[in-house]
Amino acid sequence: MTRAPSSWLLLALISLFCFSAEAGAHTIITRTSDDETVTLPQLAAAAKDSQVIVVGESHDNEYHHELQLDLIRSLNESKLPLAIGMEMIQSDFQVQLDAWSAGKLSEEVMQAVFELNWSDWPLYREIFLYARDNRIPMIALNVPLHIVRKVSQQGFSSLTPEEKGDLPAGTSCDLRNPQIAFLRKSFQGVSHHGENGKMFSNFCQAQTVRNSGMALNMAHYLEKQPGRRIVVLTGIWHAVKYGIPDQLQRLGKLSYTVILPETPFINKENAGSAEADYLVKQ
Repeated sequence: MTRAPSSWLLLALISLFCFSAEAGAHTIITRTSDDETVTLPQLAAAAKDSQVIVVGESHDNEYHHELQLDLIRSLNESKLPLAIGMEMIQSDFQVQLDAWSAGKLSEEVMQAVFELNWSDWPLYREIFLYARDNRIPMIALNVPLHIVRKVSQQGFSSLTPEEKGDLPAGTSCDLRNPQIAFLRKSFQGVSHHGENGKMFSNFCQAQTVRNSGMALNMAHYLEKQPGRRIVVLTGIWHAVKYGIPDQLQRLGKLSYTVILPETPFINKENAGSAEADYLVKQ
């Protein structure tokens, strides 16, 4: 038997490893318009014409954050002017995000700011570092927490005129919106919520306040920076087309692409182009 030269064998093993790693990175990306499978570079090339690119996540899923970072890298390497919109940061922390993106804030301070807003810094750290190192602006998208809490406890009507600020029309829960069915599933999954109609109404209104507020913050940013594309990192229930994208349409038909990782609630079996433009299965 002829033995393969060691150099040939080494190259074969490296090629096999690289193929396996690439195949396993984002196993199947499905374009929902025609059910075709595409690569990540193909997805990025198609998405870059949209003003807003919404990438959903389950907040504690490491793979979902790897997908987000890979897409950001792909778009940035194509020299597309980017900004990264973050559900995780409340809008009144924009000054700190600006300082971070400009390289003027230490990681220790940025982590402390992040932890005032959210949890699991390690899951988001690489995205923040990439944004800083490449001078990509980051946008604090979320509505201040005290407003969301008040709406979830007392309803949208409890807000003062000052608290409503310039929140857009459609901020109050629209029970005709198809997202309501998805929200109800999520709400009922918490045992103590049960079927309490008032509690669900307030929960729905709080979610809608966040969707409309985040959409408004994106619209304001694009008015000032019309040449940029915003990659939005947010939870799947906000990312689905019935959520933030619906509010973007109400604000002036801003173009968007929605990319969702598959979950038991939203996947190729029960969702399509009405929910997302692309579904990604690990």
